[in-house]
Amino acid sequence: MIMELANFFTIEKFSIYSVLYFIIMLSLFLFYFGQFDHAIDEKSNQKGLFLIYSHYPIFIGLLMMTVSMSFLLNPEANLLFATSFSYIGFGLFQAAVLVNGPYNKHYLRYSKSYYCVQATLYLAALILSLIFASNPIIVVSITTILALAIAIHSIYFYMTQTKKHSTPYWELF
Repeated sequence: MIMELANFFTIEKFSIYSVLYFIIMLSLFLFYFGQFDHAIDEKSNQKGLFLIYSHYPIFIGLLMMTVSMSFLLNPEANLLFATSFSYIGFGLFQAAVLVNGPYNKHYLRYSKSYYCVQATLYLAALILSLIFASNPIIVVSITTILALAIAIHSIYFYMTQTKKHSTPYWELF
């Protein structure tokens, strides 16, 4: 994803899309990093095979989103297909990260309401993007808002749960 994203940061191609794609990439990284670096219980008895194999849909989803980035800006591409392909990739990525929730530390295990909020954010963005599929800037803007929303939601969950049940290692509070 980063290699394809670099193409948008040349002098010839730099635009609002460059900034929005960077925000999407950063938000997805924060969402992924929070789950796999901070929330996973590393002291559990799990062998970790599920954690390893769940990375396949994460990689496939990121690749699908990366391919869609260039399709959305290609005037010859079918924009409905590009939007759908991008959101299938986003859904794969999001689902593969969330499905690892049962392996989290006990106080960071996701509730049903957490999953519902994540699914609602995804479905709302998907529907809006499909409605506005003919306008790539709107689709990319909606996707950026979705990526920011899921990252903020997961960071908020992590910070509030850690504050309640553990000793946080930051000086924010």
